[in-house]
Amino acid sequence: MKNLRSMLAVMITATALLSGCAEPQAYQASAGSGTGVVDRIEVIRKGDGGNVAGTVIGGIIGGLIGHQIGHGSGQTAATIVGAAGGAVAGNQVQQRARGSNETFRVTVRMDSGVFETVTQDDITDLRSGDRVRVEGGRVYRL
Repeated sequence: MKNLRSMLAVMITATALLSGCAEPQAYQASAGSGTGVVDRIEVIRKGDGGNVAGTVIGGIIGGLIGHQIGHGSGQTAATIVGAAGGAVAGNQVQQRARGSNETFRVTVRMDSGVFETVTQDDITDLRSGDRVRVEGGRVYRL
């Protein structure tokens, strides 16, 4: 029974850590032009598959802190919750760290209802909710 609990704890922790590596499916921008509203702006790293380091380090630290709480099955639950919380926090911290190898992924909800995603190196003064024009693979504020 103890081995089953340990295996379950490892599987849940691994799932929590790997979920931080998942990247949402992006819609591709068309070559045409049109107007719409900025749905979201994401900072992405060029040539980087995700925030694996921040997620893993956060998960380990959270798991160690959670392991210090309680005893028995309560300690196992605290370890799992700590690892999951640490993984999420580590992922967010790494996403907020800005670097020279970053670009922006701008998702626009077009007036037609279709979502288009444009990747560009600068966004000047764009914000979520801004009215924009998508033209030639770039987003311009109206």
